[in-house]
Amino acid sequence: MIAFVRGVVAAVEEDSVIVELGGGIALSVSVPLRMLQPYPIVGEPIFLYTHLQIREDAWTLYGFSDREQLQVFRLLLNISGVGAKTALAIVDQLSASRFAAVIAAQDSKPLTAVSGVGKKTAERILLELKGKFSTLAVDVSATLEMPMGEELNQDLLAALRQLGYTASESRAFALQAQTALGSSATAEELLREALKLAMKA
Repeated sequence: MIAFVRGVVAAVEEDSVIVELGGGIALSVSVPLRMLQPYPIVGEPIFLYTHLQIREDAWTLYGFSDREQLQVFRLLLNISGVGAKTALAIVDQLSASRFAAVIAAQDSKPLTAVSGVGKKTAERILLELKGKFSTLAVDVSATLEMPMGEELNQDLLAALRQLGYTASESRAFALQAQTALGSSATAEELLREALKLAMKA
């Protein structure tokens, strides 16, 4: 099993990243581009937690910027009728904390909004994963405080990650800042508020 990949971004494609490992070797890694933090830039270093899927006709490597995304992906793969393509699409649309909140609330709407996920599949996901998030390192109760129609500011998350905070810490501080200031706050205002909260933590 390939646990992770560390290298340099050689190319960014529609749903994958080409990672150059050195020695003339590069890997194509399928990724949830919208949820990768920081967003991959050609020539920049990249680190991805990975899952290798081996099938008769292909070996496919899937990559994620944090362990929580990888855990959600693997949980989804264990559900009948949910393939890797669908699981990746869900991870690309919903952060790990948002997904945990969706399961906790048993709300199918965010899932059916994902391309390729019908009502029956969404209901199966909700049923089979209900109560199975005790091992997932996300703060479900905090996430539920934010209305389901809202998403965390991705620029804010990226800024916090670049400042050295972990993915979980960044989401927690971003959520608290957005809850405190509201949806009309600018990214700069949100970052200032998030940093204040981080200093108090």
